[in-house]
Amino acid sequence: MLTSELMENHLLLTDVVPSMPQLLDNAKPLRTRTSEPAIPPPYPETAYQWLADVLDGLIDFGQRHGHYGVINLSDGEYEWLDDILEKLIYSIGENENHPLAPLMEFIIRLIANYEEKYVPKLTELYPELAEEAPIKTTNKNSKPSPYASELSNSALAAHGFFSIGCLLWEGGQSEKALAAYDTAIRLLPDYAEVYNNRGNIKSGLGSHDAALDDYNEAICLNPNFMNSYINRGIVQLGLNNIDKARSDFQAALELAERHGDNNLKTFVEAKLQQLNNSTQ
Repeated sequence: MLTSELMENHLLLTDVVPSMPQLLDNAKPLRTRTSEPAIPPPYPETAYQWLADVLDGLIDFGQRHGHYGVINLSDGEYEWLDDILEKLIYSIGENENHPLAPLMEFIIRLIANYEEKYVPKLTELYPELAEEAPIKTTNKNSKPSPYASELSNSALAAHGFFSIGCLLWEGGQSEKALAAYDTAIRLLPDYAEVYNNRGNIKSGLGSHDAALDDYNEAICLNPNFMNSYINRGIVQLGLNNIDKARSDFQAALELAERHGDNNLKTFVEAKLQQLNNSTQ
């Protein structure tokens, strides 16, 4: 059968991988990967379970407070966020391209918003200290990056949930990954990359019509989103919608040529040629 032959020939969906520099500057190239759980996963199962617990906690946190902006944290919430941040700093350091870097920046923002609004500075408690030379004690890794400082609270939170979803899908936790992506979209409804990745999970779970809806939305939000055209074409091909698949691959090819993406151009040309040969 035509579609099964093509699907078996390494025609796989593509996820976008979070990167703080690219999330702020769309001119930077997307980081991508094959959209399927890694076998074996690159991290131990306990790490993915910890991340799933962080996701549940952050969703509950947002529901309690109604937002992710300036919040008067309880002692327990502050200690919980500080513990998450400590673990993230240990794992990520200054690697702004780490998939969980957006989550770390989100946690830093929550803590910084609280401290700036509700925690008195030492110079306010002890005015005599203002006359002395300042002593820098802040760990440089706990300071927000210049990228994060330009994002709204909701946008940074959405990027944080995007990064959680990306890693949980990699670890095979599809339902938790969907919950993370759903939350990211609620916070930032025009987040094309999340629609793309969520569509991939839905396709992997067999919900092809719902996946197509997500790809359609991603392309509506970003008509130059080459990866979403390819992903939609692959799903259309799996549904035996040959003409629609060919149209999506052709659109991706035109975009690849326009943007000078030779690797993607070569890939799509090969699939179009294979598709054309199979239908003759």
